[in-house]
Amino acid sequence: MKTLIYIILIAILGSFVFNLVKFNYGIGLMAEENRTYIIGLGAGICGFLLALIMLKYLQLKPNLENQSKKA
Repeated sequence: MKTLIYIILIAILGSFVFNLVKFNYGIGLMAEENRTYIIGLGAGICGFLLALIMLKYLQLKPNLENQSKKA
């Protein structure tokens, strides 16, 4: 499962870099042409955060199971 999350993280970072490269900095942030790249950047940030949360959960999962068995 962790390898799948790492692969997803690499794909998300690749899409993030792609959107940064294709973004047209000369015409402004809220231009019509840049709207799809801004949405892609936002989705990349959200996906990256969700993948990091999932990795952290997988690291803490054994400790949580041990605590629930003790109680």
